[in-house]
Amino acid sequence: MIRLRLDELTLGRVRIAISPLWEAISSLALITRYRSETPYPYAKWAATAVRRVPPALRRELATTVRTQWVSPSSPSSLAPIPQEPSPAIEDELLALRAAGHDRFAQLMSDYWNIAVAPCWPDMRGVLEEEILVRGRTLVTWGADKMLQDLGGRIRWEHPDLSVPHHADLDCPMTDGRLIIVAVLFARGTRVFATFDDTVAFSYQAQGAAVLGGHTTTHRGKPVDDVIPRDNLTILLGRGRAAVLRALLSPTTTTGLASCIGLAPSTVSQHLAVLSSAGLVRRHRVGIRVLYQLEDSGLALLAELGS
Repeated sequence: MIRLRLDELTLGRVRIAISPLWEAISSLALITRYRSETPYPYAKWAATAVRRVPPALRRELATTVRTQWVSPSSPSSLAPIPQEPSPAIEDELLALRAAGHDRFAQLMSDYWNIAVAPCWPDMRGVLEEEILVRGRTLVTWGADKMLQDLGGRIRWEHPDLSVPHHADLDCPMTDGRLIIVAVLFARGTRVFATFDDTVAFSYQAQGAAVLGGHTTTHRGKPVDDVIPRDNLTILLGRGRAAVLRALLSPTTTTGLASCIGLAPSTVSQHLAVLSSAGLVRRHRVGIRVLYQLEDSGLALLAELGS
């Protein structure tokens, strides 16, 4: 566990970002960690990645990360801290090369193109929605509320932030910068990096179901054209199954209605039932009411949704 103690200046400089490179590193850790059966929602992606990525490439990358990954109390040059909210993978690979990791940058470029790039457009869409939601919480309610809502065993009790990690570290921050990186593959590993007065760590972003083959490309189509006749549909009905599948990231009633081609009033009724059943929860961000999957909803989708 990493324990960060934030002073007020640091708390006022909390920012959210995404990182293609951190996603790639975390995804590599996932397929290295789960050699046989990768858990939902990563199983479909992992099967494809393991089939396509040459074993020699996977082994060399995994060995490099294992042997060169420095302790969490030192700068982690294999995972440069994002310098902007949404950097391009090319810029992050340049940062790796500038730090003297030319070979690792080339290997990671090859891995990215094979394993992550094909699904990056869908991933990026989900991550940008995640950043929007977290950013609005930050602006509307402040850093305390945003940190409390991160989930995934991250605990915030002012001024202490506890972040799950394989190492144990106390890190007081005075007049620093904290970058929180949303990662869909964070189940593979949690990345933690420091540089000068800046600390960055990854957390599990909402919407990883997009990696299970549930995409957002059906926008505007009638629900009968979108949802297959499977066990989830038999259990919930076509409309509620459509709503459950569409909740890849926190979304409004209007956004869901546009996505699956149902009337907002119908979607609202479905959400009320799913919420009562404990599959979906709602929360307010400013004037918007957003809905997202509970763990039970994600589990049901994993069990019956394919």
